[in-house]
Parts: sequence; structure tokens; C-alpha cells
Amino acid sequence: MNYQKVLKSLKKVSYFNIINYYKPILEKKLNSIFLNKNKVYLRNSSKSNDILKKNFGKNLDFDEFNRVFFNKRIFSYSNSREKSKIIEELNQNHFNSINKYIKLANQVISKEFIIFEKNYKFEDKIDWHYSFFDDFRWKLEKSDKINIRPRYKSHFIDVKYVWELNRHQFLPYLGFAYFITKDEKYAIEFKKLILDWIEKNPPLYGINWVSGLEISLRLISWILTLFFFKESKEINDKHFFSKIFKVLFQHAYYLRYFYAKRSLNHTVGDLFGVYLFSKIFEEIKLLKKWEKKFFKKLKKQIILQIRSDGVDIEQSVNYHKFVLEFFSLFVILNPKLIDESEGVLIEKMFDYLLHSIKPDSLFPLIGDVDDGKVLFLTNIKDNKFFDLLNVGCILFRKKELKFITKKISPISILLFGEKGIETFNELESIEPNKKFEYFDRSGYFIIRNNWTENATYLFVDYGRFGALGAAHSHSDITNIIFSYNGKNIFIDSGNYSYNRSWKERKYFRSSKAHNILSINNKNQAQSIGWFSWEKKPKIKRKVNLKDSVIELSCLHNGYQGFLVKRKIITNRNLDELIIEDTVFQSSNKFDEKPSDIDLYFHFDKDINLKVEKNSLQIDNELLFTVKSNQQFSMNIQKSFYSPAYGQKYENNALVIHLRHSFKKNDKIQIISKINPIKSH
Repeated sequence: MNYQKVLKSLKKVSYFNIINYYKPILEKKLNSIFLNKNKVYLRNSSKSNDILKKNFGKNLDFDEFNRVFFNKRIFSYSNSREKSKIIEELNQNHFNSINKYIKLANQVISKEFIIFEKNYKFEDKIDWHYSFFDDFRWKLEKSDKINIRPRYKSHFIDVKYVWELNRHQFLPYLGFAYFITKDEKYAIEFKKLILDWIEKNPPLYGINWVSGLEISLRLISWILTLFFFKESKEINDKHFFSKIFKVLFQHAYYLRYFYAKRSLNHTVGDLFGVYLFSKIFEEIKLLKKWEKKFFKKLKKQIILQIRSDGVDIEQSVNYHKFVLEFFSLFVILNPKLIDESEGVLIEKMFDYLLHSIKPDSLFPLIGDVDDGKVLFLTNIKDNKFFDLLNVGCILFRKKELKFITKKISPISILLFGEKGIETFNELESIEPNKKFEYFDRSGYFIIRNNWTENATYLFVDYGRFGALGAAHSHSDITNIIFSYNGKNIFIDSGNYSYNRSWKERKYFRSSKAHNILSINNKNQAQSIGWFSWEKKPKIKRKVNLKDSVIELSCLHNGYQGFLVKRKIITNRNLDELIIEDTVFQSSNKFDEKPSDIDLYFHFDKDINLKVEKNSLQIDNELLFTVKSNQQFSMNIQKSFYSPAYGQKYENNALVIHLRHSFKKNDKIQIISKINPIKSH
């Protein structure tokens, strides 16, 4: 044995290297022990007020907590001085909305709820653990032991339904109804529901303590609703407030220690919940520290999660909107951010929504859609984001958003009060001057010929899969969405449900559910479970603008062994649309094994289609013609369309199919052209 070599090797191993190796392992272990200790502490906290005494001192002063909360003028409707002006404005401009919100409040009293596509009425008390599927209900067991996707009878249970109920986003309707009418029945119902929920949902037991995002949204709902009850003796009461404050703190305590670290919209949601709570109680020394800490964390997320072109990194329009609601509330609480780099990015997020809006005032269903919201009293069943756009109009004084939203919304009146009303009224309404917009970092092109409801509109998705595991992305590179004279023609299929069926989840995320080309029935990335992709493809984009002609090209390697290129040629008026799809083999190995090439186009369910040889008549208005350098077939097949979470309808898809064995330098090209019939 060569002892010199052994000694030489040992010298390379220093104490520094050993410490560096074991330090992260030790830190992870100690952190795990600390967090587990906090979990046990929180789980046992319902039995006494020890959690409050430890954090706020033994002499708990609930009168002081109550005073601090209801004296906080965090939003305009929580300021007693603004109430009369707010109600006057609502009565003058939103009488129908007032009646609608009060009707919804009365439905809450009657235990009637709309949970996605389901209308449900509880006969007696609300079952906070009911699944809304068959007779399945979640057991009250330790939350970290719960399987969130159990199989029951012939299907999976979709946990989002019980979570949707327990976000408590119906509670602000009770608060609003009291705010307008001063009828204590709404306060009594709010109090009854809160106390019942507290009794049935001890910390870290049951399905409603599994997800930080759900905990945060519930915390936010309670806070936003409580402000409506400032004048209520039922709510502004030491005995009740001592109970609700403790549970508010339990929610915030969970988020303080267990917020999601790398879960994108979940991270933003978790951070905002604990930030909002600590901002309200910032007079208290402990919570002032929390406020400072989570203010910095949220600011950092703005930079991390918004691309320089203003698009959210998850590459989903719905989640872009969801995250923007959190960021908008954050800016309302910290208006100085408007003039900082974070404010610039948030304003760009509104610009993206402004340009994305379709002629029918809806938004393209790019990526996952789960109807998530943060703003209270908003209804997005029809996928309209006008409440949020109206907030952006006032925050950033955007005249183009006033053109879209027309008048100030009830939510803006409540949040901004008299100053917001004045700002909106002073703003001039200006039609956006851009009809072509390219979001270069995210890969989206949007073209329209005008800004009326009868516009012709094209959304081109040349974007990559989203960040990290791309949880909410679909296999949709080169997807297009097209409207003609205000009528939806090519649509995105949506996503239907996250958990109800693996087959359906897989379908709605797949290549075949989008207006793109697929090879051998594969996706452009490898699906890993219900919410993740790996082996995400690389892409190259090219933009060529010549006078009025627009050429948009995208090359990607999403199908193993192949390169796929889509070129779209049109003009600024969208008078004609040409789609060139080209397939090459990317490797030097040509085994001449036949490959199936399928090109899909999904049509709105109300569109009439008629196939004639290599062409398709669309509602007797458009002619869709197809050419290829290889033989192909084309036929209409049934497909599915999901405009909102839990909703699914049959629609039609045109499938262009060919089968080909590739040889050296071989390529397949399919050219699709859309023209108005009258131009022929």
C-alpha cells in the first residue's frame, strides 16, 4: 500500500469541507424538528389560550385587539367617515348589484351555495367536511395524514369542492348586506357560522387545514367580512372577538411558519394572508415584526413571479389574474409601490389582461382554469375579470381600462372610497391604440382589427411551459385562439377538473385538446402526475413584420426525434389567416417506422361545420382549406370544452391526419388557410 498517496488524499479532506457537507443536512433536520414542534403546538392550541399568552403576554386584552381591528382604516369601507358616500354611490350606480348581493346573503342564511357547477342546499347546519360527491365526507383526522385525492365508488373525489366552500368567500355577502341594511340578522348569521366552523375544525385536523392557500383565503375572507360589521353589537363585541381573534391568529401562525416556499401562486397567497393580518395589527410589537418580514417577502415575489413583459411565470391566464388580485391588494395597502419597479411590473400585468381580452369580453383559457379569486363580491362564472380591471384602472390611472370597464365597480367603490370615485370620474376613457401586441418574454402574440365587440381577434401561444414543474401549463405550444367578427371560432378546451378523473385531467392538458399538431399521440413534454411536467421542450421564435404583413414563426422539439415548426401569416386586419405546420426528423437515425401526424382545430360549440373534400365551411361565413405535400384525411370528431371549473360540454374538432415514414431530408408540410367565403 502506498501510504504517501493515502496521506495526500487525507490532506484534501479539511474540517471546512466536512462542515460544509453536513451543515445543510443538520440545518434541514433541526428545521424539521422545529416545524414539527410548531405543528404539535398549533394542533393543541384550541384547548386553551396558551398560544395567545405565549405570543402576546399573559394579560390578554381583547378589548384592545378589538379596538385596533375596527379602528383600522385599511380599506375605505372600513372607515366610518366614508360609509355614507360609499352607500350613496352604490345606490346611484349599482342598485341592481346591491339587490343581487343581498339576495346572495339571504341564500347563505338559507344554507344555499353554488360550488362550481353544483347548486347545493344544506338542510340544517352546514357540513364543513362534505365532499359534494355522493355521500362522501372527509374524516376529522390529522391534516398531514389526509389523502386529498381518495377514490370513492367509481371515481376520485375532487377536494377543490370542499375547499371552495371553506374559503368562505360567501361571507362578504353577509357583511355587505349588513353594511347596507343594518339588519342584525346578517351579523347573527355570520357569528353563528364562524362559531360553528371553529367548533368543527380544530387546528391541523381535517381537510380544511391541509393547504396553506386555503387557510390564507379563509383568513382573508374573515378579515374582509369583519370590517363590514364595525357598527354591529353582535360582532363588535369582546366575547365574540376573543374567539375569532384567536382563530385568526391560528391561521396567521400557520402561514407564518408553514407558507409554501416554491409553489408560485400558493406562495403569493400564503404570504399575503399572514401579511394582511400582521398589517392590521402592526401596532402590536410581535406583529410589526411579521409585517416587516412578509412585506419584504411579497415584494420579492413580485420580481420573481412576473416576467419583464408583465406576464405571470405560470403561463396561465387564470393564474395570472389570481396572482394579480393579491398583488393589487398589496399595492392598495402600500401605494408607494406604484412608483417603484414592483409597481411597474404590476401595471404591466394589467396591460397583458387588457390586450388579451376577447371581443366577447372573456379571456382565452390558456393553461389551467380553476375560477380562483381573492377580491370579494366578485363573480367570475362568466370569466369576466372586470372587477380586477377596474381596480387596476384606478390604481394606475389607466384610461384604456376605463374604456373596457365603462363604470366604477362596487368593489372599487368599497376599496377606494371617495378618492377612488373621484379618480375614476376624472379619467378620460380612451380606446387602446395598439391592435398588435407581442409579449416577448412569454411568447404571446395578440392581434385584433378593432376594439369593438365585433372584432376579429387572434391569440397566438408561442410560450414555453411554465416555471418549475409547470403545474398549470398545458401541452399547447403554438396553440391559437381565433374569433371572427366577434364570434368565437377556434377555442381552447379549458381544463374541467383537477382531481375527478385522471383520464379527463390528462386529456384537457394534452396536445390533442389544443389547436396544434401532435405526433404519435404524444404531448410536448412528459406528464408527471396530476400537476407536473418534465423534459420541457426548447423553442425558438421569430417575428417578421413587413408593411401590413405579419409572419410569426415558432420551432420546438417537443416530440422526441422531431422538430415542429408553425408559421402564421396574416395582416393587421386579419383578412386572411395562413397556418403553415412543418415536421422534420431531428436525428440522423431514420428507421422509416411510420409516424402518425394529427393536426387539431377545436371549434366553439355553437359553430356549424360542413366538410367538403379538403375544405371546411364555418357557419357559411368562413372557408377553411387544407393542403399538404402528403396524402391526408380530414374529418370532424367530438371533443370537449370546459369554459369554467367543473363544467364540460361536447363540441367539434377538425382532425387532419396523415401517416408517414420519414427518410433523410424528409419533411411534411400542412398549410391551412382561412378566408371569408365572400372573398372567393
